[in-house]
Amino acid sequence: MQQYKVLVADDCVDEVMILCHGLEMHNYEAVGVHNGLDAVKRAEEGDIDLLLLDIGLPDIDGYDVLHRLKENPKTSNIPIIFVTAKGAPEDIARGYELGAVDYIAKPYNLPIVMLRVDCAMRTKQMMEYIGAQADYLHDSVYTDHLTGLRNRRFLLERLQEEIEKSHRYKYPISCLLVDVDEILPEDRDLGAASMDDLLAEIALAIRNSSRYYDILARFDGALFAAVLPHAALKDAISYAQKIQEEVASTTFHDPGFPTR
Repeated sequence: MQQYKVLVADDCVDEVMILCHGLEMHNYEAVGVHNGLDAVKRAEEGDIDLLLLDIGLPDIDGYDVLHRLKENPKTSNIPIIFVTAKGAPEDIARGYELGAVDYIAKPYNLPIVMLRVDCAMRTKQMMEYIGAQADYLHDSVYTDHLTGLRNRRFLLERLQEEIEKSHRYKYPISCLLVDVDEILPEDRDLGAASMDDLLAEIALAIRNSSRYYDILARFDGALFAAVLPHAALKDAISYAQKIQEEVASTTFHDPGFPTR
């Protein structure tokens, strides 16, 4: 499997260390810089697949970094995710308007950051797979902002497209629904971890069990869905069992609320 290289730009040394460590644990190569000009210079070297970018950098801000990268043909296609303390609606809107593919406000949950990174790289792979720079793949209206997966609207539109393609080209397709229940605290007095944190962790487990061209979505509440092109029934059953085993064997270790 290809190892992608992610550039992390943040003036806080600890933040860079945390994000780089999390990326490396998820099989990404990570590089850290601490100001905007270094971020631009490092991106121009040509081997960066994704940029995690803070806005409040000490020399030029993250908006300027994004603008410079988008203006340069060598770096214009690098996906950029803002990871920043500037979380007001107008900041988020400006980030998307300038061309960011996602926006994460601090303080963040590290598994959610990893989900957003995975989602951005999946989108990049999907665009290569379908051979089109489809704007809707980056559209936030198609994204579930809790898990970083696609949402119900995206899934239903893509499911219809994939069904039509499967009929036209005579290949199988499966659709799987994954319902999350029986969430149990390991310590009854402490109770279970928050549902939001659990859904983010489970979404990451589903993502890690999937091919890059599978279509994954949070369908509704604690219900996830996966559209599996080129997967016959036996393949879909194996996929379902793999996810079930991975989730069932995992303990979600919120330090205060360990949960199964």
